[in-house]
Amino acid sequence: MADTSNAPLAARFGADMRRGVAQLSDLGYDATYFRRMLGDHGPVEAARRLALDPVPSYGLWRLKELGRLDMSVEMWVLLPWYEPLFPPDVREQAENKLAALGIDVATELAGLVRRQTPP
Repeated sequence: MADTSNAPLAARFGADMRRGVAQLSDLGYDATYFRRMLGDHGPVEAARRLALDPVPSYGLWRLKELGRLDMSVEMWVLLPWYEPLFPPDVREQAENKLAALGIDVATELAGLVRRQTPP
């Protein structure tokens, strides 16, 4: 039997991911690959796959160019209220990828937390 205890949280994460994709489109980045991943795997699994991939995705590089790494899947995986959705190895890899791009993850994450409303 599937664990549904995190279903409402996963639904919120999915809504946040879809809203983020729409906002990225407004910035001129269509995020086609991520849209396809959302449809194929669902938001939590898509985020897990992106975070665990050791190679930064085109989308992550594009968000860096746009100065919007706060909108990256990797950053959202690190939000404290989404911690129950992602095991420690996923969160650690997401943080490592951001840090490898020269991001002060703690500072960026603190800013994102201040701007967002937890579920």
